[in-house]
Amino acid sequence: MSKKLPVSHWFNNDFFSETLLKVFLLVIGVSCLILISLNTFAEHYTVAFCETLLLILTASLWFLPRRWHYYQWVVFFYVSFIFLGILAVVAFSPLFSGRQVWVLIFPMSAYLMLGRRIAVWLSGVCLALVAIILYLRFYDPHGIQLVSVVINLVFAYLFLWGLTHGAEKIHKKMMATLTVVASTDPLTGLANRRNMIAKYEQQFKAAKKDGDGLAFVLIDLDHFKRVNDNYGHDIGDAVLVDFAERLRAHEGDSEQLFRLGGEEFCVLMSASKSKTWAVSFCQYIHDTPFRFNGHDICYTASIGVSSSNEEGGDFKHLYSIADQRLYKAKNSGRNCVVLEG
Repeated sequence: MSKKLPVSHWFNNDFFSETLLKVFLLVIGVSCLILISLNTFAEHYTVAFCETLLLILTASLWFLPRRWHYYQWVVFFYVSFIFLGILAVVAFSPLFSGRQVWVLIFPMSAYLMLGRRIAVWLSGVCLALVAIILYLRFYDPHGIQLVSVVINLVFAYLFLWGLTHGAEKIHKKMMATLTVVASTDPLTGLANRRNMIAKYEQQFKAAKKDGDGLAFVLIDLDHFKRVNDNYGHDIGDAVLVDFAERLRAHEGDSEQLFRLGGEEFCVLMSASKSKTWAVSFCQYIHDTPFRFNGHDICYTASIGVSSSNEEGGDFKHLYSIADQRLYKAKNSGRNCVVLEG
């Protein structure tokens, strides 16, 4: 069994957000390159210069480490630069040049890069200033037509804001659901090996805080293949579900229970009670047959126990010691507990 428990990046919100951000930066960067070429060809050198600055900022933000202390300030400066660029476009471009359409990227870009709270007021300020500039520049020649433009702009802002906010909420729910699916055994409902390292760290810190150690209790059902061969895989699955229910009944904290694969299970518990618990649980499994569809199915379990009090707190080392003791229990005739050696 591999002791390294990989976690997929796609169940990491930070990685997903970073990927989305880089897609946005890529779109801005490519757009800048195209617009720089067009404005240089049209001899609009001031506009091309501003777009070049935006391209440089975009490239810098792409390579900037997100854990840098001042990263959020750089992002805020970047978004503010876009914000000022949008205002400049509205202030100095003809009404029907088409450049004002860039105001529509602001709600989504602000939300994506700065978060909901900052983006709310920043987008509101942007919209208000755009409306004021349009009114001061174009109301006299266009009158009621300008009011229609502003109303459509407001509705477009609200639509994009709602779309972005809704997409974020759906994304968070999907990620939470996928995380549960990825970390839970579908048959027994117990946690699987994927998140055992994280749970171990939490439980180990809690045990140390209580002045106790943390124990690995590795359990393997004896001769489980015989159950499948004699009764069929459906009943074999029922036995696994029954065993998971017995674990829940004897160890109330389901956060400490794991199915590692096949017929192998693990319980994380306080070291002070682990040895007594393991012996008692092993005896209980032996003494209590599983009754299913009129059949009494007798099965037993082998158990290996290690604890941080005796073997130290390293996860891999503790796991390895418990694994060795589990196989020693199997080689000693099964249906027993090995606590040392």
